[in-house]
Amino acid sequence: MKKIEVLILSVAIFFTIIAWVIIDIYHIQQKINDQIDVKPATIPNYQMDQKIIDVLKQKVE
Repeated sequence: MKKIEVLILSVAIFFTIIAWVIIDIYHIQQKINDQIDVKPATIPNYQMDQKIIDVLKQKVE
């Protein structure tokens, strides 16, 4: 084999292994997320009581 053929073959094998590792990590991450049932975070919609804000303003003054 010529040097260029060996280079192309080794680069192709390298990128194949890197892609395989990345896909495997992604698969494991998805499997773990499914097992622990991760749900997206939600921001609650709180209503502030105006009386509490007024009392806090008086304490600051």
